[in-house]
Amino acid sequence: MYSSDYDETLPRLDNNGHCYWNPPENPCDLPDWGNPNEGRVPGQKPMFANVIMPYIKNKDMFYCPEIGKTDWASVAANSAALTGVSFTWNPAREEVFIGCFSHYAVNILLLEWGARGKLASISRPAEIVLAVGDSVWDWDRSMAFALGNTGVWPSHSTETGQEASHPCFDWDDGWTWYVHRASGRRGVASARSGLANVGMADGHVKAWKFNALERCYCPQGAACYYYHWDYRF
Repeated sequence: MYSSDYDETLPRLDNNGHCYWNPPENPCDLPDWGNPNEGRVPGQKPMFANVIMPYIKNKDMFYCPEIGKTDWASVAANSAALTGVSFTWNPAREEVFIGCFSHYAVNILLLEWGARGKLASISRPAEIVLAVGDSVWDWDRSMAFALGNTGVWPSHSTETGQEASHPCFDWDDGWTWYVHRASGRRGVASARSGLANVGMADGHVKAWKFNALERCYCPQGAACYYYHWDYRF
């Protein structure tokens, strides 16, 4: 829907310049990933979820029913400890908060780096993650508060949370929550024990287990890469 209106290109995760990453973009402005505070231009809704929301027309689609709706009041009360940024909850700005912390989370390799959402740049669209329906900000209180991550990437770790031994690049945790049919609701091991609903870049949706979706593929005589995340291969 959106891509057909914009030259077969998807919106970025952050469409007003990200201030979170180091170095930040210049210029950048809030709201940002993990920071719903107002920026220089009040009323902005710049995140991926905000940009595509007019096409979906239902903000509840960005909450995973299995995880449950985010406890925004508790998130705001603990915001400095959770995110390093203090903010207050304002129900009138729920769409902004969803944009910054949605359960529905996009593959940042695809939308923030390299391809920048250009569908023609994706080598294997049926096998590359576009977005997951289930994400979490951390493996602690964010699970209790149902706080999403709005952006995800491949995890350089095992099902139980140990450092992976494979040679694919290491961005630490990727924050996909394999919540469906999981063994529990607390801690990384239980978070990776079930299934995650994943939308692939060609438009189809599939339920994946951790080891299948997060695998590092090493073809003989070639560079290793995350098979379902890295659009270049």
